[in-house]
Parts: sequence; structure tokens; C-alpha cells
Amino acid sequence: MGALDKLGNCPFASLMATIIVFVGVGVFCGTLYRALQIIIINVMEGLFQFSVSWLSVVQIVFIVIGVVMALFSIVLLVFGFLATGATRQNVYSGKRCIMGGRVSAGFFMAMSFLLNLVWLVILGVATIPVFLYVMLGSICNTEVYGNNFKTVKYCFKLSHYGIYRNSTYPLLGVAPPGKDELCNPTELRLLCDNFAEAGPLFCTALAGAACIIIGMIFYMTILSSNYTRIKISKELTDYRNAVDMEEIDLHSNGRGIMDQSYDKSSYR
Repeated sequence: MGALDKLGNCPFASLMATIIVFVGVGVFCGTLYRALQIIIINVMEGLFQFSVSWLSVVQIVFIVIGVVMALFSIVLLVFGFLATGATRQNVYSGKRCIMGGRVSAGFFMAMSFLLNLVWLVILGVATIPVFLYVMLGSICNTEVYGNNFKTVKYCFKLSHYGIYRNSTYPLLGVAPPGKDELCNPTELRLLCDNFAEAGPLFCTALAGAACIIIGMIFYMTILSSNYTRIKISKELTDYRNAVDMEEIDLHSNGRGIMDQSYDKSSYR
């Protein structure tokens, strides 16, 4: 019976949402970091021989957002434990405690909503490399892999995708290092191989972002339910106490009547 009571105090819904968010954060951060490393080091610095600083910034920002999301999910899980079962009755028993719990639940709901909007934006941004992967995969299959090594005449130009060396080089009046296009068949094949490796990672990162959004939707539903439960916690506690007192009074009165009847029968 004690084990069942402890299981009743476990917030299974919050635990499930936390697992979904943690899986999404791990998949998103791990695959996105590796995919951007391939693009930054192997493609931009290795083949085109210049660096794009904003790609490194995007990599760091997304990783930081993922870590913050994981920490926030831990906080929501702790709040779920406090607002479940007998723990809720012990923690949120007084009026001030109940008010604090309601304010906390409302604050967490607002934060979950805002973070969900942020992840919807990230999901939209994460679809861009997926579309590029599909498009570049078609180009590689047609122009590079589909032709003989000696007959490849295709040139891959970064300017077609809005990336210029001049915009990434800090010194004005000095020719930036590197090159804007690749025409060598060997370099084109290496480029396509790197795209083929990074593309599925971007697709997996997109799936991870979708998992995080699903977990945040679960959290908002759970927080809404916890807000209502904390709100009526005082009324339920008073009702249970009144029922317990009434049962005690009935038991005491019944025992007193039985004692009186026993005394009368003994006297006779």
C-alpha cells in the first residue's frame, strides 16, 4: 500500500513531457552541432577556404537555447511533483501557499507559451537547411554523381545562395581569401559527400525540435490542470477535514450510546 501511495504522488504526465523534451533537446543539439560543424569546417573552411562567422553564432545560440530548455523542463518536473497527490495537500494547504502555487503555475504557463513560440520559430528556421538538402541532393545526383568524372562541367557558386566572401571579411579594401565557386570534379564530389552527411542530421534536428514543441504543449496542458487543482486544494482539504471530524463524532456518539445501553443492562 505504501508503494502505491508513492506511485500516486508521481506526476507521470510531467515525467512523460520531461522525457519528450529531454529526448528532443538531446537530438536537436547533438545533430545540429555535428551538421553545422560539417558545413563550417569541411565545406566553408576546407573547400571554399574562408569562414562564415554568423554560422558559428547560430550554432552557439541554438545550443544555449537547447540547454535552457532542458533546465526549464527540470523546473517544471519539480513543480509537477509539488502539485501532485499528497504532496500538493502538504505544500499548498494555507491561503498564501495556494496563492503562491497559483501564481507559479500561471508564470510557468506563460513561460511555456513563450518558449513554445520560440521553438516554433526555430522549427521554421530548421526547415531551411532541409529544403537546401533536398535541392542540393537533386543537383548532386544530376550534375555530379550522374555524370562521368571527366565530363562534369557544373560549377557550384555560393553567390546563388546569398553567401559572399566580401560580406564575411572584416578588412575593407583587401581581397578576401578563399573562393566563391567550385568547378573541380574532385571538389564537387567532396562537397556533395559532405552535403549527403549533413543533410540527414539537419532532418533529425528538425524532428528533435518538433519533439520539444510536443513536450511543451503537454506541459501547458499539465500546468493548466495543476493550476485548477491548486486552486481547489483548500476547499478539498477543508471538506476532507469536515468529513473526518463528522466520522469521528459519529463514532464517538455511537460508542457512547452503546456504553449507556450496556450500563443499563448491567444494572438490571
